[in-house]
Amino acid sequence: MKKFNKILTIGLVGFSSSLFATNGDYLIGLGPKSRAMGGAGIAYSMGAESALVNPSLIEGKRVMFGGSYFMPNVKFKSSVDTTAIGGTNSAPVYQDNDKLDSLIPEVAISYQIDDDTAWGIGMFGIAGMGVDYHKDQPFYGNPFLGHKPSPTTPQNEYIGTKNGTNQLTTSLQIMSFAIPYAKRVNDKLRIGIVPVLQYGALSMSFNSGAYQSDGQGGYHNVGSGTGTSEDLGIGFQFGLGYDVPDFEIKEVKVKHLALGMVIKTPINMTYDHQLSDATQAFGLEGFDDDLSQPGEIGVGLAYKLSKDKTILFDYKYILWGSADGYEDFGWENQSVFALGFEKVGWEWTWRAGYNYAKSPIRELKTGPAFDENGFNYQNYKNAVLNYFNLAGFPATPEHHFTFGGGRRISQHTSLDFAVVYAPSVTRHFDTSALAQAQTANMAGGKEMPAQVAQNLSKVTSVSSVEHNQFSVTVGLNIKYY
Repeated sequence: MKKFNKILTIGLVGFSSSLFATNGDYLIGLGPKSRAMGGAGIAYSMGAESALVNPSLIEGKRVMFGGSYFMPNVKFKSSVDTTAIGGTNSAPVYQDNDKLDSLIPEVAISYQIDDDTAWGIGMFGIAGMGVDYHKDQPFYGNPFLGHKPSPTTPQNEYIGTKNGTNQLTTSLQIMSFAIPYAKRVNDKLRIGIVPVLQYGALSMSFNSGAYQSDGQGGYHNVGSGTGTSEDLGIGFQFGLGYDVPDFEIKEVKVKHLALGMVIKTPINMTYDHQLSDATQAFGLEGFDDDLSQPGEIGVGLAYKLSKDKTILFDYKYILWGSADGYEDFGWENQSVFALGFEKVGWEWTWRAGYNYAKSPIRELKTGPAFDENGFNYQNYKNAVLNYFNLAGFPATPEHHFTFGGGRRISQHTSLDFAVVYAPSVTRHFDTSALAQAQTANMAGGKEMPAQVAQNLSKVTSVSSVEHNQFSVTVGLNIKYY
């Protein structure tokens, strides 16, 4: 029972976030051209925009600046059913995120030094999340002590919020600054490297039960949090581009086929007093503040169907399962498939695509919080992580449909755009062990009533999230000489 005694009775509360990305917490593509084609582009040059897609493919003297406007829609709830011990079902409804939509900037510059060499500069927002659930109603009053739940009494007996969000406010922002260098080895092979300086900022605050008078006879909560933690990390990306010589397959000529490959190293990031404080509030042990962006390997092909039509296909393998922080929360490695199409015209260019990646979060196996050996910490821990992954890191969208195009404004200037839609996904995870442990704590621990002890394993909890995304990306591309 030693570990059980460390659990704080803060109710079924937790963390929710609206991800600004769709493959885990990564954007499916960078720049309007790639995003319009499902995030594909490892084997297809997009000028300056290729800086963080495949650095070997940057070329020309170009400037692109623009941004993505994200409109994610995330709703969360966590139910608790205590009817087995004489209580009720909390019957929550989905709590809407009150956070405003977000704008993520993108800037890229490429400069052709000579026929075989190019370099550039890029700044991209690559990931982010954020919610504001302060409107979820808090409840006070331990029902086992005969106190009625009330948001207007000074009882320091916080038992959670109406819909289980804990009035969480959170914000994660990740920006990458890159200086790509590309070299053409021969008429078929290109290589590239880009050092990446990454900036990250993470903040979390939530209702921990602290309160103070509002001076008008009522009380309001004081959020728990340590402000914003920031960090810088360094990583590298390596890219290859290869134009395949023409060949035949059973008398069918294959021309204009290009292949590409990219390798991205992990980037270590630490956000002091964020994840560690949050998990400790739930009685978990051994969690630090590392949340590193994972390594990745990707391959791609681009095939010209005709002079003006090209199809693209990319496969990426993202190593969430070995990234600090994500690994601790049980995230799995992720396979990403991207399919794109482009039709080039003199005035208008049209693009479309599709992106699929199975969610890296999974429901962890759990069971009763108490068994014949007493408190089962592993079951409790997995229930808490189930809760965190759905409420705090809902990387659940899997299918993404994309469309876009480009309008030539002048001989050297074009305006490109992309629209990305991820349809709604609903996930439900078992968090019963969390509810059972917190119920036992409120009921007096070892001194809990016999009825509670005998039926505690029948207390159930399910956490649920609904998540869909819509975003628009616009970029102005300028060729200069």
